[in-house]
Amino acid sequence: MVTHAEAKIHRVGPRHTIYLAKDLVEDSTFPFRADEDLTVRIEGDALIIDKDGRSGHRTTKLDEAHSHRDKILTKTLDVLNFSPLTSKAERINQMLSEIHEAEMLESRVRHMPKNEHAIFLWEEETFLEMVLSEFFDPGATGKAPKGLFSLKPSAFESVNNLVQKDLSGLDKPEAIKKIRGWMTEVHATNDTNLPTRIAVEDYSWFLQNGLAKGLMEFEQNIGRRVKENMTVLCGYNVSKLSDPKHLETLIDFHGYAILDQPFRAYRRGGR
Repeated sequence: MVTHAEAKIHRVGPRHTIYLAKDLVEDSTFPFRADEDLTVRIEGDALIIDKDGRSGHRTTKLDEAHSHRDKILTKTLDVLNFSPLTSKAERINQMLSEIHEAEMLESRVRHMPKNEHAIFLWEEETFLEMVLSEFFDPGATGKAPKGLFSLKPSAFESVNNLVQKDLSGLDKPEAIKKIRGWMTEVHATNDTNLPTRIAVEDYSWFLQNGLAKGLMEFEQNIGRRVKENMTVLCGYNVSKLSDPKHLETLIDFHGYAILDQPFRAYRRGGR
């Protein structure tokens, strides 16, 4: 079932990033339930809510556990002929979460300014994939070169991919030197005015393999702002960062930060 709701919509991005009109929020006859999966899209001046689709909102492992529990409880209540008495705010909560996520991806990741040296603190792999997909979106990168250092070969189109196994067998100084040289090679091919985009999936691997000192020096040498025409996104799986001092030091080397939970971006003050 698809419900059309005519509303004044302010669109801030192509990924269904929208603000709901006040009259829509206050429409108590709006026919959907809080526990339904909803997909939101725009067609002309109409806001389309597809009740049969699945929402694009990212779920965490905790969300999934709660969802499984809630489905059991909801089914039991339905069998016993209970009907939900949902609030208007509850009905739109999921849509608002999706709107926030889409806007963050659009403005803070896809259109991240050049010269940013960003730290990307993630735990959920779905979040990692989503952020990297936006960061390397051809609509934002144009013909500028892109590079990704990852655990496994990447499926991203037109991305120079350095894989973790390419560092196997190298001693500690050579491994860091390999990363530095790879970034330089990728950037050297940039003949556009757009910034080269470099992303590292998970630097915590270096910390776990005795390369903490070399990594710290490398991150510090890049600077809080990248001097070259580049944007660098340094990923760290926070579940693998056991030393809070390492985390504080690493964050301090960057001027921009993106967190997984809550999904939020930060910029260093005084800029």
